[in-house]
Parts: sequence; C-alpha cells; structure tokens
Amino acid sequence: METKQILYVEDDNANLMLVKLFFKKEPFEMTGVDNPDDALELMKSQSFDVVIVDLNLRKEGDGAELIRDLRKLSGYENVPVFVFSGHDAHSFKEYGIEGMVSKFFNKPVAKKTLIEAIREVLEIEQNQT
Repeated sequence: METKQILYVEDDNANLMLVKLFFKKEPFEMTGVDNPDDALELMKSQSFDVVIVDLNLRKEGDGAELIRDLRKLSGYENVPVFVFSGHDAHSFKEYGIEGMVSKFFNKPVAKKTLIEAIREVLEIEQNQT
C-alpha cells in the first residue's frame, strides 16, 4: 500500500511527537511544522493527502487563516482537513471556516479515533493485524 502523506501544523512539539508515534505502525508519513507560513510553503511544493491543523497556533485564529489560505492553493481545494482544538466546533462559525473542515477533534485526541478518521476520509481498509 502506498504511504499517505500527512501534514500536521502544530506549535506544541509534544503534540507533534505524540501524533508521529500514533502513525508508527500505519501507512502514514507525517511532516510536522510549527507555523502557517512553513505549512503553506510546503504545500506549494509537495502534495499531502491529509492536513491536520491546530486551530490556535502562535496567536488565536492562525489555524483558521491557514485553512482559508490552503483552500485557495491548487490541488488543495478538496484535501481532507482535520482541526485539533481546545475550543468546541462552534468556533468554525466564529473563524469563518465552516464547510472547509472534514473533521474536528477536541484536544487531546485518542489514537484510535484519529487513525480511524484518516482511514475513513482516505478510504483505507483497517489493518488485519
């Protein structure tokens, strides 16, 4: 099976490392960046199958701004976007990203929940192990 490329935009290094561990036995390769500018630069030169964004990066709303910007990039109009946040899903209306996000997760997200969600949006069958 082809390895799926996942971009995780998160300014907390511990969260980046934890999610990377989640993917250790999965057919996912994660690239982690800690700011929206680096994320946009990567997306312009590389293709990702899923993008995970922390809603509040260095300042409140940075993640939402990134989501609006990535939807304008060629090839990213329909890429699944997951949001991790300490806020509830009602923040979408406040930040203007309603309809741009595939899945929303309150932090902390459980490994099984995240893996199942990625497999679902990418239509990957469960491992038989």
